[in-house]
Amino acid sequence: MDNVAKRLKEAIGGLTEVLILAIGLLVVVQIVYPGGIDIINNITEVVKAFIGAEAGLAGLVALIIVMAVLGKKG
Repeated sequence: MDNVAKRLKEAIGGLTEVLILAIGLLVVVQIVYPGGIDIINNITEVVKAFIGAEAGLAGLVALIIVMAVLGKKG
């Protein structure tokens, strides 16, 4: 059971890294070729949802949790 959990954790960690790299690539693509997918605005809206005027304390706590999960290595 520990082996399955370890493999699942590694797979999710790998997927997270790929998605973060894809977001970075999409930001660069948007800067070079504006007018396609508005990834920068989408990121801005997500951040506003966490810490915007309507978010409050729950949004801030959720942002801290997300950052802790994304920043966790191994």
